[in-house]
Amino acid sequence: MNAHDYQAFTEMLQRNLERDPRVIGLMASGSMAGSSHQPDEWSDHDFWLIVEPDAQAWLHSHHEWLPDSDQIALWFREPHGGFKAIYRSGHLLEFAVSDRQILQQAKVNDYRLLIDRDGLAADLERLQAETTAEFKQLAEDDQCLLGQFLTNLLVGVGRYRRGEQISARLFITGWSLYALLRLVPKYIPTDHPEALDNLDPLRRVEMAYPELGAEINRLLRLDLDQAAVGLLDLADALLRERLADYPAEAVAVIRRSISAIT
Repeated sequence: MNAHDYQAFTEMLQRNLERDPRVIGLMASGSMAGSSHQPDEWSDHDFWLIVEPDAQAWLHSHHEWLPDSDQIALWFREPHGGFKAIYRSGHLLEFAVSDRQILQQAKVNDYRLLIDRDGLAADLERLQAETTAEFKQLAEDDQCLLGQFLTNLLVGVGRYRRGEQISARLFITGWSLYALLRLVPKYIPTDHPEALDNLDPLRRVEMAYPELGAEINRLLRLDLDQAAVGLLDLADALLRERLADYPAEAVAVIRRSISAIT
């Protein structure tokens, strides 16, 4: 979706909802918020609709309120309560519909209030601050993050050699890498810190760390056991001299173990 069509869709969604008295607020998030990152041709529409409690059931079971709803090819509710819709054009919506009480459980980073009929701005400022503080606290335990990185590599390679390649891929290229990329911004400077996402460390790594991103992507194209060894070597080079109480012995144990398996 080009920039003009994306903005037109946002405006149509806002107009539709402004006509509904049951709507309390509309919060755009992610690229739709247009805060730290502007939407591009690959961006979806990501939003949270806040409504009166007695309006939830109807909005959960109908999608006529969405722009061009007759062009929706797929619409469903996810297990956690959110919704997704795919248009025939291939454009994706990811959204939540709730009352104000449920909104208080949200994790918020970039956002923009498009409709606010009940003082939601204060709620969202608090939620954003709480989200930032929570994820900062989660990232403070360096030993835990490095431990997750190491043990997920070990488990992943073991499963790879057992023949569980799908599970191994999740451990090695998903969970292990997720933990490593929580550590990287704490110790490796970047000229583009604004590119980093405080909720998902896998987002925009290539923009913040072009050379590192290229190397990680090169490693991920290898066979899984080789990728695991490469990621371990990369983490060792990045963190050995920077991380206090670096567990050199544990790293050596993991290296021997996964090298013996490969």
